[in-house]
Amino acid sequence: MIKYVVSLCVFLGVCSRVLPVQLSFLWYCMKRAIITGRQKIQFKHFGRQSLLAPGVRLFSARHISIGDCSSIMSHCVLEACPDAGLFPEMIIGDNVSLGEYSHITCARKVVIGDGVLTGRFVLITDNAHGNSSFEETEISPLDRQVYSKGAVVVEKNVWIGDKATVLPGVSIGEGAIIAANAVVTKDVPAYTVVAGCPAKVIKRIK
Repeated sequence: MIKYVVSLCVFLGVCSRVLPVQLSFLWYCMKRAIITGRQKIQFKHFGRQSLLAPGVRLFSARHISIGDCSSIMSHCVLEACPDAGLFPEMIIGDNVSLGEYSHITCARKVVIGDGVLTGRFVLITDNAHGNSSFEETEISPLDRQVYSKGAVVVEKNVWIGDKATVLPGVSIGEGAIIAANAVVTKDVPAYTVVAGCPAKVIKRIK
C-alpha cells in the first residue's frame, strides 16, 4: 500500500511541474492564433498555417506576401516603404522562420526563399536613408529620401545567424550559411559559409 501512495505522490508531483508548462505553451499558441487572425487581413497574401507572434510590428503590410507554414516570431518588424516611390514588394516563402526581433525592410524588393531560418536580431534591408552624398549631410537622416541600391534575394534553405545584417543589392545562394554578426555586402555563392564584417567565404559545403 505504501508503495502505491509513494507512486501517486510522485505522479502528482510530476503533474504539478509539467501541467503549468503545457498550459503556458497552449496559451502561447492560442495568443499566436488570435494575433494572426486579427492581422493577416492586412497582408497582400497570407498562407495557410502561417503564424505571427506577440509584438510583431507591421508597416504597409499590403505590400507583403507570406507563404504557407511560416513563422514570424515575437517583436519582428516587417516594413514596406511605399513613400519611396519604388513600388515595394516583400515576398516571404513557405516554411520560413524569422527569429525574434528581426527586421526586414523593403523599398524595392526583398525575397526570402522557402525554408529560410534566421536567428534573433537579424536585419535584411534593400534601402537606406539617403545615398551618402555630401549635400545630404546637411539634412537630418530622417528627412532624407529613401534610396535602394537593388533588390535582396535570399534563396531557399539559407540559415542566417543571430545579429547578421544583409545589405541592399545582395543575393544569397541556396543552402548558404551566414554566421552570427556577419555583415553581407556582396553576393554569397550557394552552399558556402560566410562570416565577418564584411562577410567573406570561409568554407564551401560539399
